[in-house]
Amino acid sequence: MNENFLYYIVGPDDPCRFLRDVLKSQMRISHSLLTKLKAQHKIKVNGVTALTNYTLQTGDRITVDIILNEKNNIEPMNLPLDIVYEDIDLLVINKPPGLAVHPGKDRSIRTLANAVTNYWAQQGHVSLFRPINRLDKQTSGLILIGKSQYAHQAIFRQQKQGLLHRSYQALVEGLVQEDSGSINLPIAHPDPEHSQKRSVEPDGKPAFTHFTVIKRYPGYTLLALTLGSGRTHQIRVHLSHLGHPVCGDSLYGRPSQLITRQALHARQLSVQQPRSGTHLYLQADLPPDMAALLEDLNTSGR
Repeated sequence: MNENFLYYIVGPDDPCRFLRDVLKSQMRISHSLLTKLKAQHKIKVNGVTALTNYTLQTGDRITVDIILNEKNNIEPMNLPLDIVYEDIDLLVINKPPGLAVHPGKDRSIRTLANAVTNYWAQQGHVSLFRPINRLDKQTSGLILIGKSQYAHQAIFRQQKQGLLHRSYQALVEGLVQEDSGSINLPIAHPDPEHSQKRSVEPDGKPAFTHFTVIKRYPGYTLLALTLGSGRTHQIRVHLSHLGHPVCGDSLYGRPSQLITRQALHARQLSVQQPRSGTHLYLQADLPPDMAALLEDLNTSGR
């Protein structure tokens, strides 16, 4: 079977009468993707292009080519990629600190988007760069990327259903007293024209962060954190508001002599494979700078 295709065979007791019903309910194709597939004649029944109001018969074989004809305007750049996992639908990268996910106002092509575009071009794969989650430039760790609109939307559904789980580690300033807890504080962007900084505001969007203490050091605490929502800078905003900014976070705290960026790493990720439903559990070790920082705290007793 071609991995670019979805397949479905109509059974004698199939509840769907029309092709469009199978495409939406059984094959989980969204309305927006279905519109594009129809325009590009990507839907066939028994090998023949079919309209979505086609009346199905027992034994009909439906095939959908989910790879759209689309143009990626991101310029390829040959940069190293730490690929943690890849299959027909998903690509998971361990992003190093200092690498932006997308090109910004400086039009730099040294970003993860450019590197992934180059990687796909070498394989003859043309697709838009569709990250499911995003990390700040100076935050390291796992980024999940959908290799098609179908895969991206399938994971987005999981995210809305609470089936996509992400876990971070952060070294924060000060001693966090509670062994575990939850932060439920709304986050807003009060001045989007003059600052990228977010803050806790009563009229902000709901944001939930759960934390567990891994280890306490003199003057610092290592936390494991999971997200109940996905607001921009959420972990950094919440921890700073509680008086425990991430070590080295110059935007929400202060620079540190121990590390040149915020000590925040997206360590673990769990998700279901879009087609098989197989549970994937992925992990990325701490990058050298954070590992060295913790080792220094362990040995020096700082």
